[in-house]
Amino acid sequence: MSVRDKYRSTVNELQRAESIPEKISVFRKAWAWIIIASQNVVAKFGFVFIPLYLIIVSIWSFGTCKDIPAILFMLGIGIFFCTLYPPFYAYGKKKALEDRQERINLHLEPIHDGEVEPEEVNKFIPCRMHRICNFAFTFVLTMAPILTYWTFKMFSKHDECYGLTYWTAFVISIIYSIWVIFIFSACIFCCCFLILLQCIGKYRGGNRDVEMA
Repeated sequence: MSVRDKYRSTVNELQRAESIPEKISVFRKAWAWIIIASQNVVAKFGFVFIPLYLIIVSIWSFGTCKDIPAILFMLGIGIFFCTLYPPFYAYGKKKALEDRQERINLHLEPIHDGEVEPEEVNKFIPCRMHRICNFAFTFVLTMAPILTYWTFKMFSKHDECYGLTYWTAFVISIIYSIWVIFIFSACIFCCCFLILLQCIGKYRGGNRDVEMA
C-alpha cells in the first residue's frame, strides 16, 4: 500500500471515529427523553389521586396479602414526591421566559429563540427538588419490580388478599412490565441502529478505498 493510500485510509478511519460520539449522543438523548417522558407521565397522571389511592388501599389492607400492601404504600409515597415536580417546573418555565425577555430588552447574551429549553428552566428550579424527584422516581422503579414479583407469585393465592388490593397491584405490575418491555425494545432498537450505521459507514469507507485505489 502506498503512502497516499495509507493517508486516505487513516483519514477515513478518523472520520468514522468522529462519527461514533455523535451516534452515542443521539442514543443518550433518546434515553434521556424516555426517562423525562416517564417522569412526566407519572407526575401528570399520578397527580394526588393515584398516590393517595395507593396509600389508602395499602393502609386498609395491612396485615393481609403478605408484603403487597407495604410495597403499595411505599409506591404511593414515591409517586407523591414525583407529583411535586410539575409545579416547580411550571414556576421555572415562567421564570425562564421572564429571564429571556429581560435579556432581549437589555441586549444580553445568550438570547434563545423558539421553545424554552429544559436547561433554561432547570436554572430556576431548586437543586434539592431535582434530587428529591430523581430519588423518588428511582425509588418507584426499585419498588415496582418487587411488587411485580410478589403479585405474580401470589396469583394462585390471590383469594387470600382483598380483591381491590390485589388487582390494584396486578394492574400496576402489568403497566410496569409493559414499560420495561418498551424500554428494552427501545434500547435494542437503538443499539441495532447504531451497529447498522457503523456497518454502512465501514462499507462506504471500503468502497471509497477501492475506488481511490
